[in-house]
Amino acid sequence: MKKVFRKDLILSCCQSKRVLHLGFIQHSHLYDRLIAEDSWLHGSIAQVADHLVGIDYLEEDVQQIRSKYGYEVYAGDVMDLDKVPVHSVFDVILCGELIEHIENPGLMLEGVKRFMHDETLLILTTPNPWSKHRIRLIERGRKEAEWLNDEHVSWFSFQTLKQLLERKGYREVRYGYYWNSGRSAEFFRKGWKAKLRYWIDRGKVDQQDGLLFIARIAAA
Repeated sequence: MKKVFRKDLILSCCQSKRVLHLGFIQHSHLYDRLIAEDSWLHGSIAQVADHLVGIDYLEEDVQQIRSKYGYEVYAGDVMDLDKVPVHSVFDVILCGELIEHIENPGLMLEGVKRFMHDETLLILTTPNPWSKHRIRLIERGRKEAEWLNDEHVSWFSFQTLKQLLERKGYREVRYGYYWNSGRSAEFFRKGWKAKLRYWIDRGKVDQQDGLLFIARIAAA
């Protein structure tokens, strides 16, 4: 079974494109270390994209990243994108591991349309509630509150995310699952432990780590 790596596919889609990255910071306490390690997703996208803009609600961190690292980034609420001072259209809009953090994802899916042209790709990734790892935790009696990220306010299954996108006027380009959130395929070619994990962890496709959806605005 071929595994899809979230980071690899995102970078492939962003190659030589104009990219808008929503929720680009990832985690406030991690980005300095990730930048130093050259493993920050936003930084990796900057290396391959023609132009990159980031939006995040963490205003102080946005200001620091702009002044310290020189990225074109803006503070804003993805549920109220009309107030963000960005007026361009983009080829790719990335909402990576974001939709599970926001109270009203429908507002984001409507608001983001002003940055899209007919061929713009909207990329959504989110944890899979039915992943092999999470099923095992439940089977072991671990309560959700013990392992759930305390910033998450919702779960999406494959079908509920599909139906939400259809309701908000999007059409499928590629809907599926990703196997690993933070690593690339190259990582699992190095070292016997990584290779062993790659081959042992052969759960069903719908039990992989997360959902990876690519959509466009549906024709009127």
